[in-house]
Amino acid sequence: MTQSTTHHATVLVISSQVIDGQVGIQAIAPGLRAFGLGCIGVPTTLLAAHPAAYPQAGPPAGGALPAAQITEFADWLVSAGAFDRLAGVLTGYMPSVEHVEATAGVIDMLRAHKPSLTVCCDPICGDNDQLYLPQEVAAALGEHLMPRASIATPNLFELGHLTGMGALEQTQDAARAVVQLNVPEVIVTSAPAPKGRIGTLLVSDQLLRCETVAVPQVPHGMGDLFSALYMGLHLRKDKMALGIATSTMAKLAARSANKNALPSGQVELEKAALQETLSLLL
Repeated sequence: MTQSTTHHATVLVISSQVIDGQVGIQAIAPGLRAFGLGCIGVPTTLLAAHPAAYPQAGPPAGGALPAAQITEFADWLVSAGAFDRLAGVLTGYMPSVEHVEATAGVIDMLRAHKPSLTVCCDPICGDNDQLYLPQEVAAALGEHLMPRASIATPNLFELGHLTGMGALEQTQDAARAVVQLNVPEVIVTSAPAPKGRIGTLLVSDQLLRCETVAVPQVPHGMGDLFSALYMGLHLRKDKMALGIATSTMAKLAARSANKNALPSGQVELEKAALQETLSLLL
């Protein structure tokens, strides 16, 4: 668990964790710290590495942690006063329906004391036209976490799946799908864009769209980091949040793709590039 310092506003992060790599909580924590936010990380899973990192070694050691521990950790942290300066909750990878339900319960408990608490939900469930979680988990994300979210950061596939609208080929299709989520602020990553570009769409009380140059292979951990950056910018009330977050991600993607190929041939966020780029946000 990543402990925050008492003099900083903190964010509770409930997501996956790896021992080796920059994904899940390991990607989220530095993104939050770039804005002076502490990170209290409660893992839903603990793996030796990302499953695609070392295919020659087989599936990584580790697995899902008991869902009940989410509630147990949160209860203890409340009693310890660790949430006295809590600014928000960020949710990520959920391996089971029970983890989703436990996380929803923690959000309700915290909002009983802080009704205006910002909750950012990254509904991780699939990409590239396929689910990589069981359908019942994806359904639980839509049923239990989307209604509690202040901000949601689905990719284009996740948005289409969660809303039942399927493939979304035009910006207008994505904007209409966002309405179905009924979340005040939605940022759609991998939104429709011309060839060679990556689109990001913000739908709230305004409609904004950003494009950046596509990289050949998107590093693992990018979605985690994007949610953290946007959360930090949102809490800072930065009017340029979408532009800053997307441009920062584009720089990191390009640097990581050039420097940090894994043994599998896939790419993970390059730690030095991550630290150097995020230092510019302070």
